[in-house]
Amino acid sequence: MKKFSIITTSLILLAALLVGCSTPGDPTDRKADVSFATSGQGGTFYVAGSGIAALTTNEIQGLSVTAEVTKGVVENVRLMASGETEMGFAYGSTAYNIQRGLAEFNGQKYEGLRAVANIHDGALNFVTLEKYAIFTLDDLIGKKVSIGPKGSGSASVATEFLTSVGLFDKINIEYLSFDDSASSLRDGHIDAFIIGGTSPIPALIELEASHPMRLLAVDQARVDKFLTDYPYHVSYTVPTGVYTSVKQPLLTVGYSVIWVANDDVPEWVIYEMLKTMFSDSGRTYLANVQAAFKEMSPGLDRFEKIALPLHPGAVKFYKEAGFIK
Repeated sequence: MKKFSIITTSLILLAALLVGCSTPGDPTDRKADVSFATSGQGGTFYVAGSGIAALTTNEIQGLSVTAEVTKGVVENVRLMASGETEMGFAYGSTAYNIQRGLAEFNGQKYEGLRAVANIHDGALNFVTLEKYAIFTLDDLIGKKVSIGPKGSGSASVATEFLTSVGLFDKINIEYLSFDDSASSLRDGHIDAFIIGGTSPIPALIELEASHPMRLLAVDQARVDKFLTDYPYHVSYTVPTGVYTSVKQPLLTVGYSVIWVANDDVPEWVIYEMLKTMFSDSGRTYLANVQAAFKEMSPGLDRFEKIALPLHPGAVKFYKEAGFIK
């Protein structure tokens, strides 16, 4: 009986030692299922998020990433604030505002958001048809203009821009989905719509394939006014030829598309995702999914501008990669 007790005690001690050798960060035992908030299924963010999810789920042991269909970046950060999703795409503006309970987040301050990476910059496109006598932003006064669905990033940035330059109250604003905006423009139910995205936007390529399209330029004075009022946004030039209708570089305004995560996402998840995505093979894969990924960067200067802290996993990766001393 004594011998049996000794053997039993030894087995218990050995089991304890084995458990002690295994840590939550061990690739052999760590597990995480995370949700990545994107946009509507036809949006560029959903395509980009699906690419991230496929790459990281395939390459990182123990990690499963799911790209979630959402209404856009405003809803994305709200979902993170409520704990319904762990990470996703945001604009610099949405991250800035929800941290402070401003604008569309009035009374909904959330300080648990953390920066991961800057994905790319996007353009705010002012779209009409050649058959309409609309050539400048001032020609939109009194017209019906859709700025995208409520909760979308396009609607948020468009509202900030139109308010900044004194046009918001002079236009008949509608909040249609991007698909409905394009079809309503074709059918003559609206005069123009505003859509955000990286050039080229598939919906605009499809539109001008059947209807001659016109994009409106933003004059420099309005660009300067907008960036003074909202310094977390950027100027953007739509390149020549990116659409058939764009015969020369077209000045407009834009925004930063960033990747954010909740502060309670495990450090190893963010670290491994960044390590995979910033690798040569990861960059190549993502660039094939969407050309905008060629612009992906740490974005440290952008995050400093909006006072958004880095996620610990991002700090670890960027230090190892030499971006942070």
